[in-house]
Amino acid sequence: MLAYLAALLVADASSSPAPAATSSEPATLLETAAPWWEKITVTVDDKGKQQGCRYETSAAGAAACDKAMADSITASGKGSQGLFQKVTFERRFSPGVKLDAGKLSPGDTLLGRQVMFLTIDAAGAISSCKVVATSGDVPPDYGCEQARKEQFRADATAASSARQAFMTVMAYGHSERLA
Repeated sequence: MLAYLAALLVADASSSPAPAATSSEPATLLETAAPWWEKITVTVDDKGKQQGCRYETSAAGAAACDKAMADSITASGKGSQGLFQKVTFERRFSPGVKLDAGKLSPGDTLLGRQVMFLTIDAAGAISSCKVVATSGDVPPDYGCEQARKEQFRADATAASSARQAFMTVMAYGHSERLA
């Protein structure tokens, strides 16, 4: 069931704006010098109705998704009787050559993961991107094409050389009994 739900959510979430650039605020420049992460966790009841949407970042903590973000992530169909399904979409940015691929908590099921190696120029644009690893049954619908659309902070100190980094995008799920 989680794989089915994730496929529906991933398809809808991939067409929504990136979490860093929601419709209610201007696009945010993504940091290139320090590691960061962000994630959206959607909770769906056994009838397929969204019960919650939470957006978290390493920089700003956690809050409920704004309405536009929550409305852009939908599911259809029914879940397993008496269970909530939680699906989390996460991005992790690792500058340099040390990769942070993220760890799943006990009870989480990996749905899909993709690791990209990025080269970011001094102006903050991605000059090269290569998918270096994929895993899971439902690969995230976020790859080099989407990463190239992101706005990274320009780095005046790296004017003569590009900055290298990894970006890990993953989706994972968790089932819980209804209270």
